[in-house]
Amino acid sequence: MPFLNNMATIHQAPELANFPGYIEVSRRFDQTGSGTGPVWTIEYRGTKDAIRIATLGWSSIGAKYSTVEEGPYASATVIFSGPTADPGDPIDAATVPVAGQETPEIRYEFRTDYVDVSVFALPAVVAEAEKTGNPAGYKLAIEDAVKAGVYLTSIRENGEFITYWDDKPVAKRIWEKLTRGEDSFPVGRVSLSRVAMFSGSLGLPQVPQSIPPVYTPASFIVAWNLPFSVYSMLPSVPIDPRTGRPAAPAGTVWGWKQTNYSSSLIVKTNMVEQNISWTFAPYDTDIYPIL
Repeated sequence: MPFLNNMATIHQAPELANFPGYIEVSRRFDQTGSGTGPVWTIEYRGTKDAIRIATLGWSSIGAKYSTVEEGPYASATVIFSGPTADPGDPIDAATVPVAGQETPEIRYEFRTDYVDVSVFALPAVVAEAEKTGNPAGYKLAIEDAVKAGVYLTSIRENGEFITYWDDKPVAKRIWEKLTRGEDSFPVGRVSLSRVAMFSGSLGLPQVPQSIPPVYTPASFIVAWNLPFSVYSMLPSVPIDPRTGRPAAPAGTVWGWKQTNYSSSLIVKTNMVEQNISWTFAPYDTDIYPIL
């Protein structure tokens, strides 16, 4: 649906012959578009019915718009993306977004959530348990002693006290924690959300994968083309000061896994809002593909 662009010219589509039209009252060009590329911002004023029907044309070519109705009249602010700064160029020819070339509006949000982790996941506990050669038995014996209401050194086998725990100071401290109900501790998990706005003319996003991949810190930056101001704030892989290695359970690796994917279509403005979130944590390499 073509629309003329001469200042103060009555805009009249054929199907609006029985209605008054609307006029353009201002236009401005922004070369940077607040970080989204060059854009035109044009304001119109006219009858409520004419503005309402005109929004169909703006929506069909992927423009963003907002309207304000006051009695029988209405005003509209319309934003077109395009490379030209010539006010004489027709909007529908010069500033219609091209599929695949639209630059979406993107914002990033950081959030920290806390999850409870078992005290048996503490690096010192894991190290001591592995030295026994039977980590599962180590954990079970401590839990059984707590349930029985006895000290670790009070456990008997064949009528004799077991000295098994004399050289395991960490186990004794874990026993003390469990007896007072302290079986876990909070650990922070950093999440990053990417919220993008783009025109519905590009289509709705695809359905996400059922088992999303885990990105390593390096591949995450490249895969999503994160700007420096964002990736410079990403957390580093935690290091165990005792070993100098990443503090992660066996069979896991630190990375970014998608934990949320949602999208919505605003029909009135023909705009899509897409929200993708990732959480940085150690993930099982047997379950998730690592990229």
